[in-house]
Amino acid sequence: MIRPLRATSASPVLRRSCSSSLTPPLLPRPPHPAAGRRGLGCHLLRRRCRCCCSSVAAAAPMDLSGQQPLRKDLYPHIEPYDSGFLKVSGVHTIYYEQSGNPQGHPVVFLHGGPGAGTSPGNRRFFDPEFFRIVLFDQRGAGRSTPHACLEENSTFDLVADIEKLRQHLGIPEWQVFGGSWGSTLALAYSQTHPDKVTGIVLRGIFLLRKKELDWFYEGGAAAIFPDAWEPFRDFIPEDERNCFIAAYNKRLTSSDADVQAEAAKRWAMWELMTAHLTQNHENIKRGEDDKFSLAFARIENHYFVNKGFLPSDSHLLDNVDKIRHIKAFIIQGRYDVCCPMMSAWDLHKAWPEAEFKVVPDAGHSANEVGVASELVSANEKLKSFGRSESTQRCRRTGAFSPVFFCAARNTE
Repeated sequence: MIRPLRATSASPVLRRSCSSSLTPPLLPRPPHPAAGRRGLGCHLLRRRCRCCCSSVAAAAPMDLSGQQPLRKDLYPHIEPYDSGFLKVSGVHTIYYEQSGNPQGHPVVFLHGGPGAGTSPGNRRFFDPEFFRIVLFDQRGAGRSTPHACLEENSTFDLVADIEKLRQHLGIPEWQVFGGSWGSTLALAYSQTHPDKVTGIVLRGIFLLRKKELDWFYEGGAAAIFPDAWEPFRDFIPEDERNCFIAAYNKRLTSSDADVQAEAAKRWAMWELMTAHLTQNHENIKRGEDDKFSLAFARIENHYFVNKGFLPSDSHLLDNVDKIRHIKAFIIQGRYDVCCPMMSAWDLHKAWPEAEFKVVPDAGHSANEVGVASELVSANEKLKSFGRSESTQRCRRTGAFSPVFFCAARNTE
């Protein structure tokens, strides 16, 4: 057990706030969403750093090697303790929410698509007593407004939005978590603001290169899913089939709302029918929702026809040196048809310092059992890494880190 250190008159503790990105210890604690429990966090009371009850602090069962086994199961469903809307431009307002521990280690979840929006299940990859979980719907997606809007909607607009949200929430730095398009955005954000990122978890790697788009939208993946491909293909006249992305763009931006709606459903269904190793019919039903499919298809196609608004085809690989020092995990389903493993492999070769895990019996979806397990496991590893890093920082500075230093249950 690590006992809280008692401050003395010579100690620098009373002259410093906790060395962390979390809520300053002398401020009132916001209520914790778990009823009947004491709030989490570190507070300078009676001239000492007190650590409150927490599952972070509680000892987990040891395996035979003496190591604490990592959790791999999804966490239970939770509800947000805070939500709101943030005006990020003259056109766009984004929806955001916070759940978990208000004083926990911040993590931002970047959803896929682009255009897919967030869902309640996205919160389940994170320990709600350790993490302050931030979800938001990107421009035009989910509950953000205006819905399915393409104006002022580009990769680096979204990068700027993430920074505005971080500042709005008063978070100095945070962990970044993203899959599929979310992995693209996570890389773009982290490479732009590496000093604001404490750790990175990536899934279903998508680097937005021409060969990746050609694979999925110009006939490559059709060899595996011809039954799903033909309705997507047949919506486009034969004389326009030399570029399906451009042909769909014409229809998704049509002045005819019915043409837009039908094109959106065809586009969305193609991706939803290929997202799992074994087709998930509940997931496929999402494509029947006109609101979801319109934002998903319009925004996704808008990004792809514009090559992700990136300066070059290899931009994200070329800038790996900017984030090489950040603790990171790359998780990839072996049989991912939407974002084939070639991209994860290329990223792994460019960034060997990141831990690379191939799930042998999974496709693209984060909700497949093997992929979900590895995502939870990666977050658990980052918890331990964060404690170690923060403890070293505390030793250097003489200050406490509110969550990471809480290694003992407070019995006072």
